[in-house]
Amino acid sequence: MLSTKPKRNYGPRKIAFLGNFGQKNLGNEATLRAILENVRAGVPESELICICTDPAVAASIHGIATLPIHPLFVSPALLQQNPITRFLRKLAIGIPNEIRRWVLALRALRRADMMIVPGTQFLSDSISGPWGWPYWAFRWCIAAKLRGSKVLFVSVGVGPLFHPLSRFFVRSALRLADFRSYRDESSRRYLRGIGFERANDPVYPDLVFSLPRSAFPQSGPKDPARQTIAVGVKDYHGQYDKPSADRPPEGIYQRYMAQLTQFLEWLLKSNYTVRLVIGDVTYDTQVLVDVRRLLAERHVDYEQSCLIAEPIESLEDLLRQLATCDVVISPRFHNIVFALMMQRPVLAIAYHEKFSALLESPELAKCNIGIDDAAPETVIKKFQELQLHRDVLQRQIAGNVARYEAALSEQYDRILELLPPR
Repeated sequence: MLSTKPKRNYGPRKIAFLGNFGQKNLGNEATLRAILENVRAGVPESELICICTDPAVAASIHGIATLPIHPLFVSPALLQQNPITRFLRKLAIGIPNEIRRWVLALRALRRADMMIVPGTQFLSDSISGPWGWPYWAFRWCIAAKLRGSKVLFVSVGVGPLFHPLSRFFVRSALRLADFRSYRDESSRRYLRGIGFERANDPVYPDLVFSLPRSAFPQSGPKDPARQTIAVGVKDYHGQYDKPSADRPPEGIYQRYMAQLTQFLEWLLKSNYTVRLVIGDVTYDTQVLVDVRRLLAERHVDYEQSCLIAEPIESLEDLLRQLATCDVVISPRFHNIVFALMMQRPVLAIAYHEKFSALLESPELAKCNIGIDDAAPETVIKKFQELQLHRDVLQRQIAGNVARYEAALSEQYDRILELLPPR
């Protein structure tokens, strides 16, 4: 939701955005789109650049200038050699190339008034380790401050950070910031637990709640006799768990898939139309292939049943498909956010605490199931309860979304006022 406060004339500005964008995680791309549109509305003459994971893809999606967050000067294949060769290569190539990355960062942020880290779970090492996202945030924050730029962390999620070095990098980056806000109380609490606390740092809703209403299509025609249920899938291998021999990733995935397909079979036999949706084009597409195989093993005719699995390649594809559904059930956080913005009843299959903050009222808290507790009978029972209380839930959702939009409008006013005077 765009701010309604009278606009100040900020004049031409250069604003950089830093994060894991361009990899077609549709929630991350929606986050970037939301803040880009709001900043453009507040500072219409601004020069915007995105420092991200896949610059070519991000440029094609968002239509702005992009730069790599971590430029590669050596083919990754050359880094997969034996340990001695890797060590020698780091000495001869790795260290000089890292110095080159610092120089490029300083050059990229020349004349930048502000660098914003918007939303997402960027401050985590569960996928990248300490020398991935935590170190990259540290490097770019130092470069920004050396260039005299304001640094802002806006509605960010934090953790997990398993490695002590990751915690050092994240604490150091946050200390450099001129503004910090967190997507949920659990992120602020997590930081307190690793030795970083700023009592005045606020909590604001997820930035996707500030997507303009024009981004959402009108609801399509619905069959009153047969509801359409959107069921999201996720490439879930326990990514946010601490590594453990007791919970091998493949075993976690197989258990999740078995429970998912049993629930899908129940929905289809109960006269519902099911629409399968994804939240990450890169990682979730393979899950749909596995669903087809497992349903065939359970003798469910994938082609003849009322099961829809249309391609999703973009945020627009996903929103268009969700608009045709009556209820959304998903383990993808932002699929739940999109559904709430469309005022659809939801059932979250949660793999992280952030879902609890999203579904915080007593009524909506009942629509939140831990992914490891999502046995088919549990999900079926929760789904049936949801159907009985649809009207109450929709009124609660409408009130929450209006409150989130107003809070984010206030936050945009705060962060734009931090632009240094010209």
